[in-house]
Amino acid sequence: MSTLRRIWKPRYLVLVLVLPLFGWALRSVPAGEIASTLRQLSLGQLAVIAGLNLIIVLLFSSRWWLFLRAQGYRLPYFSLVSYRLAAFGISYFTPGPQMGGEPLQVYLLRDRHALPTSIAIAAVSLDKLVELMTNFTFVAAGLLLVLRMGSSAQLPLYPMIFIFISLLAIPAGYLLALWTGKRPLSRLSHILATRSKVMPALQSALRTAVSSEADMAGLFKRKPVVLLLSLLFSLLIWTCMLIEYRLTLSFLGQPVSWLATIYLLTAARIAFLLPSPGGLGTLEAGQVLAMQALGLSPALGISISLLIRARDLALGGLGLWLGAYLTQKSPAKALPSQAGD
Repeated sequence: MSTLRRIWKPRYLVLVLVLPLFGWALRSVPAGEIASTLRQLSLGQLAVIAGLNLIIVLLFSSRWWLFLRAQGYRLPYFSLVSYRLAAFGISYFTPGPQMGGEPLQVYLLRDRHALPTSIAIAAVSLDKLVELMTNFTFVAAGLLLVLRMGSSAQLPLYPMIFIFISLLAIPAGYLLALWTGKRPLSRLSHILATRSKVMPALQSALRTAVSSEADMAGLFKRKPVVLLLSLLFSLLIWTCMLIEYRLTLSFLGQPVSWLATIYLLTAARIAFLLPSPGGLGTLEAGQVLAMQALGLSPALGISISLLIRARDLALGGLGLWLGAYLTQKSPAKALPSQAGD
């Protein structure tokens, strides 16, 4: 019981901090304005938005599928979509930058397809590294755009840009090292093993990490183009997300430019990177402030936040159900089909 209390106390603290922010965002806009804005959506427009979101959800597994295929494993694409949704369910309701479900992805690859642990970790890690790199790139570029636009928002832009460029350098630098044949984790593991006494549990974890890193480096050596293809998939995902966001604003009665769309989506992405479960409070407050900075109605910020929240809660709930189902209904283990190329 004491262990559970230690685990949950930080989460309760986060909620205590963000719930007032959530309340401020809702109180800053009259409920009638929000309802009036949302009533502009027709059933047909909601169907279009839902269809675009379905395409985006399907695309989210494309990099993962690519890395697994490049490693020689042809897994059913829609199985990977369901595994990633299950992982999203965990990540969404976990405080932090939308992470936490990756161990479940590794487990499902091992349990349902008998993939070696190192291969499963390598594929999930590569997918997450590229995702982080493209996320930080988009946010850093968006903040530079805000600076160029001369936004009236009182934001510490230079420190924020420096922070996100620094964060971008971590996954980008590691991927570049792997692509050029270097293995930073293996080197670090060797240093730890030779200069200090490592606990057996840590030794086992280091061996697994080194093995996974070898798989990643070997993949880039055999098929260096796979990293470029994964970046193209990421570009496609972000393009669809921008189209979906801009189209939603248009349906809500406020068409905006592409530059404004990037600005507003940057604010949303920063909200999800902050230590709040599902961006609770940070998303709503961020959208209100971003809309006001552009001279738009704050009711528009709350309205699109509610649409985003409804979508993510539905996907997160579906993901949790899928996670429970998939971990209880594991099939008999069988080796996956091997790619011929």
